[in-house]
Amino acid sequence: MSAPTGMVGTPYEYPVARGKIHEFAIVAQSEAPEYFGPGAVIPPMFLTTASRWAPDGAWVRVGFEQSRMLHGDQEYVFYGPPPRRAGDTLYATEQLADRYEKAGRRGGTMRFAGVVTEFRDASGALVTESRATLIETAKPVTAPTEEFR
Repeated sequence: MSAPTGMVGTPYEYPVARGKIHEFAIVAQSEAPEYFGPGAVIPPMFLTTASRWAPDGAWVRVGFEQSRMLHGDQEYVFYGPPPRRAGDTLYATEQLADRYEKAGRRGGTMRFAGVVTEFRDASGALVTESRATLIETAKPVTAPTEEFR
């Protein structure tokens, strides 16, 4: 079932764990010292991992067919001084912000969904927004049933 624009998922808590920052930096092949040790700060793209901690109901269901879905765009907006540090706890809420359609180049209609995840600190202040665009590609044009020579 598709969620309507404005639909909000279940809020969830996201503890920023030092070990996860360390693992993320290694996978990103970064040796920057600020990503290691007790006062580790998060790399800018680290909040991508938050969705892995989301409980059932946190993601809004955009209603796209999984086999035709693409992640089209990702943007992070930081309010105040990034980055967050190990030991911080963020509170995340996902919202379906936009829906639209466009004609596909190969025929059919492509559908788009803009999803915004807000990350707030313990005081409730907005610290970061993650803005993603999801795309459902058009169904392939069906081949004619007759053979043409």
